[in-house]
Amino acid sequence: MNTTPTNPAKPETSSPAAQAEYYASRVAEPDAETHVPRGMSRRVLLGLGGAAAVAGGLASAAGGSDAPATAASLSGRGLTGTIKDVKHVVVLMQENRSFDHYFGTLPGVRGFSDKQALEYPDGSTIFQQPDASRPDGGTLVPFRLDSANFNAQNADGLDHSWNGGHAAWNKGAWNRWVGAKGAQTMGHFTRDDIPFHFAVADEFTICDNYFCSMIGPTTPNRIFQWSGTNNAPGAIGAPAIDNPADYNPVYHWSTYPEQLEKAGVTWATFANDEVGDGGGADGYLGDYGDNPLWLFQAYHDALASTDPTVRRLAERGGLHGGTWKPSTGLGKQVHHVLADFEAACDNGTLPQVSYVVAPYGWSEHPAASPDYGAHYQNTVLQALFRNPKLWESTVVLINYDENDGYFDHVMPPLAEPGTPQEYVDGLPVGYGTRVPMTVISPWSRGGWVDSQVFDHTSVIRFLEAWTGVQDHNISAWRRQVSGDLTSCFDFAHPDFSVPRWADTTPLLAAADADSLKPPVEAPAIGAQVLLPQEKTERKHRPIPYQQNANVTVDRGTGQVSLSMVNTGSAAVSMSVYPNIRLPFQATPFTVSKAAPKSYVWEAAQTDGQYDFSVYGPNRFLRRFAGTVVAGRHRDVGLPEVTAEVIGGRSRALRLSLANQGDVDIRFTLVANDFSAAHRDVWVAARSSTRIEWELVDGYYDVIVTANTGTGFRYRFAGHVEL
Repeated sequence: MNTTPTNPAKPETSSPAAQAEYYASRVAEPDAETHVPRGMSRRVLLGLGGAAAVAGGLASAAGGSDAPATAASLSGRGLTGTIKDVKHVVVLMQENRSFDHYFGTLPGVRGFSDKQALEYPDGSTIFQQPDASRPDGGTLVPFRLDSANFNAQNADGLDHSWNGGHAAWNKGAWNRWVGAKGAQTMGHFTRDDIPFHFAVADEFTICDNYFCSMIGPTTPNRIFQWSGTNNAPGAIGAPAIDNPADYNPVYHWSTYPEQLEKAGVTWATFANDEVGDGGGADGYLGDYGDNPLWLFQAYHDALASTDPTVRRLAERGGLHGGTWKPSTGLGKQVHHVLADFEAACDNGTLPQVSYVVAPYGWSEHPAASPDYGAHYQNTVLQALFRNPKLWESTVVLINYDENDGYFDHVMPPLAEPGTPQEYVDGLPVGYGTRVPMTVISPWSRGGWVDSQVFDHTSVIRFLEAWTGVQDHNISAWRRQVSGDLTSCFDFAHPDFSVPRWADTTPLLAAADADSLKPPVEAPAIGAQVLLPQEKTERKHRPIPYQQNANVTVDRGTGQVSLSMVNTGSAAVSMSVYPNIRLPFQATPFTVSKAAPKSYVWEAAQTDGQYDFSVYGPNRFLRRFAGTVVAGRHRDVGLPEVTAEVIGGRSRALRLSLANQGDVDIRFTLVANDFSAAHRDVWVAARSSTRIEWELVDGYYDVIVTANTGTGFRYRFAGHVEL
């Protein structure tokens, strides 16, 4: 909000009514001449059809090809087939959308068909959120925000404050979304609502395990992307857990662009420099206070310097003299807003690293329409596509700063209490909710999914991997748990062809007409339907995890000991949840090849019963339930089941079924997902057997029970990497 440098912070801690009034003032009135028929989907509006509607065809760029490059063609172009072939990285961070909110129905990702979702003790899942406001005192499941018939794309913002986020988190149970955010938190879009966003995901690589860095609002999350930290220890202007007033320097630690500057890596911030973020067309000008470099003292010091070399830091950071040009009223002309970026692309002067910051109306912040965001994103991409040399050497990273309060069902990584830089006043800094990240480049073509854990610090990590310039602020824990995005790419096989996008201009008329439609409403009692995901298959990038967990039962002490291992090259965050007797909350563990972890259930304190689950990334899940039979009893069947995860060319899940008792046991193995397999296996007294369970593209989910009458039920789910 840049009418003056002292505007108040975004009202992310205010009441929903106050937020609605605030954001409504920033949405332009619909064009009276615009007519978009009620009930028409965005996909139909653009004249599209099919699952990959917008990106259905390909058109060659000058000098490009219609197929992935071969080793010979790489050599002929002077390319190395490595990350060294990247010459430019463009980072476009949009506003306030969760992954499920946008992509819960996208095929092949971890979305609404996820059977490895967090399960609650009553048998419901995280998709069924308690809603005390409903007359039946029941639950609310994700529901479609129907853009064709309702003003869904201009819906108001929700609470996305530090306190509101931690209320929804509820010690890792993530079961207070509706109470903390309101019913609209469960609203989501489909391909018919946001066809361009789906088409980009279909054409390139989408990350379905990318999280915002902090459970909280916009500015702290953006600070993570630009500096690697929110400075949780609390010195030099921190911790950053809320939005400060825009444009005033309140932070005093170093940012990653400062490291780029010192290393001689060229970089720039592209943002409109006119007074904007008011009502009407002015809401489509300015930078919405979303360039966090304004908040760091070093850039204001550079701005005040008379030394051109020193002042360059502020100019590249987008501080443009500390003054704003008068509004031209041209904010709804996207080429005016992006003029500097497009000129740099056309003239071949794009720096090595570019940060693109959108005005409010183009940023997708509720109630700024995703339609406008689609047109803005498309304009950025088209500027690259029309310069073949530039396109063939550029990576574009499009992500979202945080979730605005919109629901997502995947539990984020959680650091152990006391982890340096990861807790403030006893509450975890993050990770926050899953948000979209799409990786766009010649090396990430083909509609892939990458399920490695990432957060906003991963953007810096990728720049580190590419430039060699190191950041000094990212915590040791995040460097263990978050990847550097390089798994999203196949540098040896680029595809230099250019997607044939549909013209996104008609979406602007649809967005303007939407405000004449009725507001969205939550579904009535008895009318709730959780939409399934589309069925199209999608390829998955290899990721550096090999997770496993098993239990051993000590019938003398009643202790049930869980061992968690990960033989992959990257660490994972696992969380253990009790399903009976104990409070339902997460106990986190960071598990690496060098540091396996353990957890003990004291069944002697729970009448011999045990039932707990452990969750990890990429659909990893174990649940162990049963009754500990005292050591002196052997006149019954005593079941034991352990899993062995075998990676590489011999990829397999091997289950060992054992019986330590004196009575034969029938084990029943039933696929819970990925296949329809079913097996009954008899194991004689004091003996064991091993079987290999069917994998589907490396995934498995099997429930094992035994006919012992002791409630024995083990579940093994996850993925075996090659």
